[in-house]
Amino acid sequence: MAVSVPLEVDVEAARTMIAGGAPLLDVRDAGERQQRRIPGALWIPIEELAQRWRELPPEGTLVVHCAAGSRSYRATKFLREQGRLATSMVGGLSEWEARGLPTESGPAAGS
Repeated sequence: MAVSVPLEVDVEAARTMIAGGAPLLDVRDAGERQQRRIPGALWIPIEELAQRWRELPPEGTLVVHCAAGSRSYRATKFLREQGRLATSMVGGLSEWEARGLPTESGPAAGS
C-alpha cells in the first residue's frame, strides 16, 4: 500500500486534517483522558490498541495523539503495520493546548 501521509505531522497540519474529516484517535490512559481531551476524539488506550484497532473507522487517515507524541508515534507505526493510513501528531495534547486549541475535561461520553 502506498502511504500518502507522513508518519508525523505538526499540530497545525493535524488540525487541518481533523477539520477536513480525519478521525482523531487518543491513545492515552483513562485518567489522562478525564483530566483533559480534544473534543470529538475517539479513544483506545495504547495498551488495548492491538486488540481493538478494528473498531476504528475503516476509511480515511487517522490522526493519532497522546500527551507529547511518543505513544502516538508507536500507535501510528502499529496501525500502519495493519494496513491503515495513520499519522502521529507531534507534541500531542501538550502542543495542542500550547496553541490555544480547544479541550474539554471531566467524564467523556462513552468512557
